[in-house]
Amino acid sequence: DLKQQVDRLEWRVDLHEEQLQVLQQNAVALKDQLDAINKSLLQIKWFVVGGVICWLSEQLGLINILKLLGV
Repeated sequence: DLKQQVDRLEWRVDLHEEQLQVLQQNAVALKDQLDAINKSLLQIKWFVVGGVICWLSEQLGLINILKLLGV
């Protein structure tokens, strides 16, 4: 009876080890995906910031001043 209990516990430990490895692999994959999403969001952010700067400079007439200065 004790031998059976020990065998079941060993089996459970083995199963838990396998599940833990799968979870760790999933965590690494999710981190990589989140890093890619973060990189895309940063690119979008700077694209929008650049657009806003261009729009503001056009509204304030800074582009005409730069053209007059030859820049």
